[in-house]
Amino acid sequence: MRRGLGMGVAVFLLVASVRAGPMEVTLEFWTISLRPFFTDYITELLRTHELQNPGVRVRWVDQPVGAVVQKLLGSLAAGTPPDVVNLNVPMAAELAQQGGLLPLGALLRSEDRNRYFEGMLRSFEIGGTLYGLPWYVAPPVVAYNTEIWKRAGLDPDRPPRTAEELIAYARQIKDRTGLYGFMPNVDGTNLLQRFQEAGLPVLRGRQAVFNSPRHVAELAKWVRLFREDYFPEETLRRGYLGATERYTAGQLGMLITGPQFLLRVRHDNRSVYDRTRVGPYPLGRGRVIHAPLMGLAIPRTSRHPQEAMRFALYVTEDRNQLAFCRIVTILPTAKAAARDPFFARLPTHPTAEDHARVLDARQLPLARDLTVVVSHQGELMKAFRDNVEAAFFGRKTPKEALDDAVRFWNARL
Repeated sequence: MRRGLGMGVAVFLLVASVRAGPMEVTLEFWTISLRPFFTDYITELLRTHELQNPGVRVRWVDQPVGAVVQKLLGSLAAGTPPDVVNLNVPMAAELAQQGGLLPLGALLRSEDRNRYFEGMLRSFEIGGTLYGLPWYVAPPVVAYNTEIWKRAGLDPDRPPRTAEELIAYARQIKDRTGLYGFMPNVDGTNLLQRFQEAGLPVLRGRQAVFNSPRHVAELAKWVRLFREDYFPEETLRRGYLGATERYTAGQLGMLITGPQFLLRVRHDNRSVYDRTRVGPYPLGRGRVIHAPLMGLAIPRTSRHPQEAMRFALYVTEDRNQLAFCRIVTILPTAKAAARDPFFARLPTHPTAEDHARVLDARQLPLARDLTVVVSHQGELMKAFRDNVEAAFFGRKTPKEALDDAVRFWNARL
């Protein structure tokens, strides 16, 4: 009787499972500020994934850039996190340090790892552990106003090739036209990226080392340019936003920018845009370019980590990256996608963005996100910002500023 009853239950369960079909999995996918401009792209991406993966559904949620970290922390606390989330490197670092992200090393095969440019993949290593897959990147270029260049006696066919040339051109523009030549990215903590582009380390193990004589000389160079009025105080207060506004108004010789932001110049001042040409980002001694990255991460408490990993790999595979790059001026993080002729050929009537895309593609092997990730991130970055600002405004010498910042960092590290 027991055997018969057990057999009946087994048959019932088997029939029920056949009728019900495979259990359906629903993944939640968070992106950052992609609606409404890229709704069609994401919708088609998800539709194709669901066709290729029966039983796996994906619910898309787009978050504003200023709220995604707090919303993710709230969802983790509530036990309702997304399965895949779009983050940049600073966001990923903050969440990884709080234990909110799943380490991906054990889920990533070597052939999958080799898809990506090595420097970009390593950008998502926090404390030696991989927490994200690189999705897309926008390395900077130098946009320049050819009318201002001609007034300064510069050749529009010869953009600056090195960091030293960039400074020399900026000096010549200011000396001959009275307009500022550039607003360099040295505000806030951006100087930490300039150190690395110049071939200078920031950390050695768990110790800050950015107060060597070469580091002091690098800071002193920018302080001297500021004191000699070769870039405005607005550079230190408003950074990239202030530079874009000044360039768009026709009051800046060069703009260091991601290629996608050239669209803002075109929208706000077509006459300046029509006089704009682009050159490659000038290299420093470090032969590396700071390129802010967007990536995909998996929250630690995702209910479906295996399916989430497969989905993240799908989103960042070559053909899907290439399709995204065709509709917005961004660059791929996948090596095969970057070899597509799209990134080597210009159309018949190229725009500034087209030129930027081709220039950026050549420098992708040198690009990585140089964000410095440390414990006590907020405190240490504030100490660095405060000390560097003191150097720019004469309250400390460059050596005093970096010595004090290093002393504070090492006491906390």
